[in-house]
Amino acid sequence: MKFKHTFLLAVFGISQSTVMLAAQSAGPVDASIALGYVGTSGNTDTSSFNTEFLVTLRSQQWTHNGKLQAMGSQQDSTTKAERYYLEDKSDYNLDASQYLFGKGSYLDDRFSGYSYQASAAAGYGRFLINEDKLKLQAFGGVGYRQTALKNLSGNGDAIVTLGEKLEWSLSGSAKLVQSLSSDIGSNLTMTVFEVGLVSQIIDRIASKIAIQASNISEVPAGKKKTDTQTSISLSYSF
Repeated sequence: MKFKHTFLLAVFGISQSTVMLAAQSAGPVDASIALGYVGTSGNTDTSSFNTEFLVTLRSQQWTHNGKLQAMGSQQDSTTKAERYYLEDKSDYNLDASQYLFGKGSYLDDRFSGYSYQASAAAGYGRFLINEDKLKLQAFGGVGYRQTALKNLSGNGDAIVTLGEKLEWSLSGSAKLVQSLSSDIGSNLTMTVFEVGLVSQIIDRIASKIAIQASNISEVPAGKKKTDTQTSISLSYSF
């Protein structure tokens, strides 16, 4: 499958940066990478690939969360899907329950009709539940988004960003993660829902079953507003 070399370099670069930060930082660092692949041959040759890299850096007052996702599929040597997503959310902790945040994201979905979608926002967040086995947080803020259709110049608009995130430890070896975020603007609204089940297999290796649904309120002619992705992958934490 013809995925960009820049993506592979980005994964390597972030991985190396995480290792360096872990060695230099006094606070804890959590990172994981998940990989999934499905291939068939015979009457139809198909292949699909997805990966996700997550990193969390913590200090006394800051929590930085980074995410890098890539997905693609190919059928009979023809690319059917290719998507790259990069996000960073940095929280400045006011106390154990409240924080201020800054968030930036970049989406390149080759089959959405858009060239790219990039946004930056800042606001306030709060943990509604903050226990060892169950954490639920909600946040809201304002920002700016730049969106460009294929072969056209970009359009910018102010946005209101809203979101929530849930982490629930079902047992010592299983965890449910779920998130919902929405960027609401005058030109369009983008909403992403994700839910996943992470099950520990052995040591630092786990399986991850995840479902993601993305909705864009305004799309080019011939494109669907909602895309869904179901993935099964192996995850390694370090």
